[in-house]
Amino acid sequence: MSKPPLNNNNDSPQNFLENLQTSILRRLSKTPLSRDEPIVYEFTSDRALLHQYYRLREVMYRKIFHTDKFMGEEDVHDKLSHILIARRGKLCIGGCRLTVREADEDFLLPMESQDFKMRTIFSNLPLKKLRHGEISRFAILDDDDDKLEAMLVLSQLIIEKCVSSNLGFAFLKSSLPMARNWRKIGQTYCGLKKMRICTEVKVPENPIHPEITWYITEIPLPAAEALVTAREDVLARPMESLVH
Repeated sequence: MSKPPLNNNNDSPQNFLENLQTSILRRLSKTPLSRDEPIVYEFTSDRALLHQYYRLREVMYRKIFHTDKFMGEEDVHDKLSHILIARRGKLCIGGCRLTVREADEDFLLPMESQDFKMRTIFSNLPLKKLRHGEISRFAILDDDDDKLEAMLVLSQLIIEKCVSSNLGFAFLKSSLPMARNWRKIGQTYCGLKKMRICTEVKVPENPIHPEITWYITEIPLPAAEALVTAREDVLARPMESLVH
């Protein structure tokens, strides 16, 4: 599989999220990686694989943000989410999750708080009429020769899951360089030309790593376009055709 030109940030060469080609996670597991085994991608509820994924993201986030405060253990959103993992044999080498919220549900998405809600920030979007969700907790084991390809495939598959789940919109929170990488993948490999980085949205500071400025990426999906098209069709119909 050809690899997309991912964004680089030479100002922070040791930051995994800001330079996907730079490796900082040296070893998560003592289990040797067999390069002969292909990478398998799957949505899973297998407890052993999930445990590895939770451990992987904890180690990675702690190292890249130089903190011991991040906890990667299972949280309430994991229980509500579709979790996608990449594995070689029985060893998890990466993963991410998609949290889906129905139009009539009110629970908070992972990035949300009482003062920071998608329905308020994006009041122009029909989030009370369409299913929507958030992509989060993206993690990759750096001790693998195919880590860049795994990043690409995981990104593509989680976006495809958004489409197949009939979401109108998906959102993700990341640093600016990582957001650019997501946008590149979405626009180039998934045909999502309207995917955009919302630079106008001020994201609350994360106390675990206050030095990072976060950005929201908005991903309009086919279900949203279908709703708009249906509305336009109704408005375009002659008034007499609406009267029975």
